Amino acid sequence: DQFRTYEGEPLQENAAKSAVEGKSLLAIFPTGGGKSLTFQLPALMEGHTVHGLTVVISPLQSLMKDQVDNLAERGITDAVTINGLLDPISRSLAIQRVMEGDASLLYIAPEMLRSKTIEKILLARHVVRFVIDEAHCFSSWGQDFRVDYLYIGKFIDEYQKKKRCGVTIPVSCFTATAKQKVVQDICDYFKQTLNLDLQLFASTATRTNLRYAVIHADTDEDKYMKLRSLIADSNCPTIVYVSRTKRTRQLAEKLSRDGYKALPFNGQMDVDEKVAHQDAFMTNQIRIIVATSAFGMGVDKSDVGLVVHYDISNSLENYVQEAGRAGRNPHLEARCFVLYSDADLDKHFILLNQTKLSISEIQQVWKAVKEMTKQRMRAYCSALEIARKAGWDDSVSDIETRVRTALAALEQAGYLERGNNVPHVYATGITVKNMDDARKRITESLLFENEEVEKALRIIKSLISQKHIAKAQDSEAESRIDYLADILGLNKWEVVSVVERMRQEGILADTKDISAYLNDSGESEYRSKRLLERYTKLERYILNNIPDDALHISYKQLNDNAKNDGITTSTEKDIRTLLYFLTVKGYTRKKEDATHNMEVKRLADMETTLKRFELRHEICRFVVEWLYQLTLRTATDESQKNGIQFSVVELLNDFNLQRQNLWGIRDTIQLGDIEEALLYLSKIGALKLEGGFLVLYNAMDIRRIKDNRLRYKQEDYRMLNEFYKQKIQQIHIVGEYANLMVRDYDAALQYVQDYFQMDYKQFVSKYFKENRIQEIERNVTPEKYEQLFSTLSAKQMEIISD
Repeated sequence: DQFRTYEGEPLQENAAKSAVEGKSLLAIFPTGGGKSLTFQLPALMEGHTVHGLTVVISPLQSLMKDQVDNLAERGITDAVTINGLLDPISRSLAIQRVMEGDASLLYIAPEMLRSKTIEKILLARHVVRFVIDEAHCFSSWGQDFRVDYLYIGKFIDEYQKKKRCGVTIPVSCFTATAKQKVVQDICDYFKQTLNLDLQLFASTATRTNLRYAVIHADTDEDKYMKLRSLIADSNCPTIVYVSRTKRTRQLAEKLSRDGYKALPFNGQMDVDEKVAHQDAFMTNQIRIIVATSAFGMGVDKSDVGLVVHYDISNSLENYVQEAGRAGRNPHLEARCFVLYSDADLDKHFILLNQTKLSISEIQQVWKAVKEMTKQRMRAYCSALEIARKAGWDDSVSDIETRVRTALAALEQAGYLERGNNVPHVYATGITVKNMDDARKRITESLLFENEEVEKALRIIKSLISQKHIAKAQDSEAESRIDYLADILGLNKWEVVSVVERMRQEGILADTKDISAYLNDSGESEYRSKRLLERYTKLERYILNNIPDDALHISYKQLNDNAKNDGITTSTEKDIRTLLYFLTVKGYTRKKEDATHNMEVKRLADMETTLKRFELRHEICRFVVEWLYQLTLRTATDESQKNGIQFSVVELLNDFNLQRQNLWGIRDTIQLGDIEEALLYLSKIGALKLEGGFLVLYNAMDIRRIKDNRLRYKQEDYRMLNEFYKQKIQQIHIVGEYANLMVRDYDAALQYVQDYFQMDYKQFVSKYFKENRIQEIERNVTPEKYEQLFSTLSAKQMEIISD
């Protein structure tokens, strides 16, 4: 009914108005402060008036999914996301909806701006605004410096040139917490890259409905007992934050064993499991989620009443943001606890030291790039190839991220320029059923010489064993040409040659391999069938009740009518699901007002609409039976866990064959019809789809700018080194907060407020003894780490490396 105010100021409304007027802005609102509305509302308005597209760049997939789902719940179908959580059919639909102009809001990660596909679909649309969430990632002084953010300005500039834009496309930047230096960095970045001046909307209001506390815990067991006590005293949705991915599972299992049902969430989890656990928490199927910081950013759950930091955050910014996920409903009193032990900071120092990129590592990458560009200034290569050329081995953790960070440092210093990624997909499926089949096909083929057969068998064996999901940003290693070559000890071009001949032989093909999960129980076919029949009955009723002009009705009234007419299983949620599907697939157009009164209009005549519906239902029945029979043929414990892997092309051929044999129908259906049926079964929950299988090579486009004889110097490393020093200081500052909170609550709150509002040097001189920070910097030396490592037991070392 109204915009939110902060201490009486209408900042939310002013920021939304600024966007509607086409201005660029930076908004700093507290977590849960309603920043999404300030860009969603103008985006939907621009979508309806000038058919414009607003691109929302966000670092977290869970945030994108959550925001698109929330808009869909409100009957708004204009938003789509393209990210690694999507199965290939949903991804293809999302791309189609953006290209055809059905979407007003597109959510993507910053890394995806280097994708040719994303560039192509954006060039096909009139982009009216770029929205950047978590904008502190631009700043080397922010708590989470993300190198891919620094490409955003360059991408927008190139996009404008290609589109011949007369005026600069405006940007909206959002963050929940930002110090003066971070705000300055963000504003400077857009002034320098796009000549934009950002209008500032900054809230100084604190969250008055949150109560903070730090509880000292001496041992891990003491910590756990205190956590259990806090959970036992609360009966509300709860987030428990930990610093290590392994601990999310351990702690969730321990709590569940003790009668407090909890689920883990971390960035390393399987995509399907991640989505399921997030949904279970959002829909109150479980009330406790044990997570790393990968969970919660932008997750709009208003009734979280308790946030416990089992491990303290590595900066005050991160702590304030994570704790702020409690009490998003301003009328709810929520509690935020830190369980703190003196050893907690050491873990952060060790982790920082492990992930820190040294000047010598950047020099190694620069040397590798120079070798690769010796003959010509441009090279197309993968991060893994650069790492190997630089002499890095398998023990280097998160090898691709480290290479990309080194390349970003070299790009910032003017040594090279990185362009779009250049992916090459060699195949989307394997046609052989097993290794015996593969061996027979390869040995009998005229395309493989005798000495090449063994090599080809090793490659196909590796591919079959890794016939899993291969996402654009998180590909399964063995499905990528460079990783295959590395693992098998072969030259990349040897692998490419074998893979291309396997395609010629038909062993690899574009069969669109995909995975699907039916329910785990033996009755899965019948459950899926019952669900399908239930939705089919309701959908037929809805379609039959849309008159030629339009249907004007509320969800409640439509649900009541359906029940009165004998559809006893109908629910408003089911109706929403069906109308969302019918809208995004072009059966209907739907408008909805604030009171959920709808206008639903058919886009084709009744006969055509029902004919399309009946065909889809026929395909769906066949798909459920076909997948169930496939499960019976291939059933093992492992196949249940990994889903039923099948070829969409094979499914299409089998359906057409059955129609011809049983009913003599000769007209064949198309691949799009099968994909629509699979999408429908996925949306109604009859099955879960997972990603397809790819054999690809994803190269980076790198152009050397500086002379081959130049060396990366200490001066070039200065900015990155300052960032690491700042990280060390932030760990000490958050530790000081914890100690202060134990002693004096009001003083600790003032400390936090001063940290965000004061100049950094003023803050240090107020709260730390003279030269304390310099002393801290001198103390945190490599020798100190060596000394610390030497005192650790083997068990502690194992925990740290996890």
